[in-house]
Amino acid sequence: SSACQQVDWKDGHKTKCKVNSTQTTATKPFSGVALVPVSGTSKIIKKPRKVLFPYDEFVKLFNWEKPGFPPCGLLNCGNSCFANVVLQCLVSTRPLVAYLLEKGHRKECRRNDWCFMCEFQIHVERSRQSLHPFSPINILSRLPNIGGNLGYGRQEDAHEFMRFAIDTMQSVCLDEFGGEKAVDRSSQETTLIQHIFGGHLQSQVICTNCNKISNQYENMMDLTVEIHGDASSLEECLDQFTVKEWLHGDNMYKCDGCNDYVKAWKRLTIRWAPNILTIALKRFQSGRFGKLNKRVSFPETLDLSPYMSESEDGDDSNIYKLYAVVVHVDMLNASFFGHYICYTKDFSGNWYRIDDC
Repeated sequence: SSACQQVDWKDGHKTKCKVNSTQTTATKPFSGVALVPVSGTSKIIKKPRKVLFPYDEFVKLFNWEKPGFPPCGLLNCGNSCFANVVLQCLVSTRPLVAYLLEKGHRKECRRNDWCFMCEFQIHVERSRQSLHPFSPINILSRLPNIGGNLGYGRQEDAHEFMRFAIDTMQSVCLDEFGGEKAVDRSSQETTLIQHIFGGHLQSQVICTNCNKISNQYENMMDLTVEIHGDASSLEECLDQFTVKEWLHGDNMYKCDGCNDYVKAWKRLTIRWAPNILTIALKRFQSGRFGKLNKRVSFPETLDLSPYMSESEDGDDSNIYKLYAVVVHVDMLNASFFGHYICYTKDFSGNWYRIDDC
């Protein structure tokens, strides 16, 4: 419950940030960063009818204090770098790894056919034990089971694979309770996967005629931000993401208060920040050949407060520490092929460059 979360925060159940990951299509390369909050965990926006995974149990996983293990190399099975870098990042995601190693999913799985989460648990266990690079073929050969348009042996988009993988794990979590159709929307946001990656965006529109304020909320699993104009840092890209938009002319707003089309201000902000924040930078140029290869800097510590719908002074739960970066290395400035590498930080604070080339 929200009250339990507040007690957890006051009691000092805070992460110490030790370690990695990042909707685009196969022609939309990205640079991705994943971060964890310096202090505390985020909240649920609505009270669910049923809590599917206890939040206090998630907090324990979030603050898992085991030393972890350094990353183990993965073999490239033929254009598989897009998946390998994401798997490396997920293996460095503390609460997910803690759950699979401490509690385990396989013994409780209710799927009769192939299960990505079962296979990923085996992958994590092997990553921890292996002294040599190994093949993730048992996952790669099942790409259509993870994302319908993904194909083994083809160059694919890493961010797209990441989204499919997270969505698949969310579906697995819901299977235990009868599947997505059997669970109300608010309760769906209390699974382990939602506790890890889920947050909310707020779209606010203010009518300039009657001053009526309209707020709409949308569940988010990551942020995908564009690189406009002179933006040269992640913070500037986030500024653009949350900048006010003037609705006028052919783009006027239909106000319920005025019952007419009016001029209005619209702004997109983050209502509730996720516990693990994943950001993808869109480096493709819509309708044009080539990739946006301009340098965009990003900090190791990011304060999300300026981009929140509401933020109290001194609220350090909106401060995140970087633990993973996925990089698309293009060829000839092309946006539709290339190679992926990643950088991850282990639970002891050591950074690694991982390249399966």
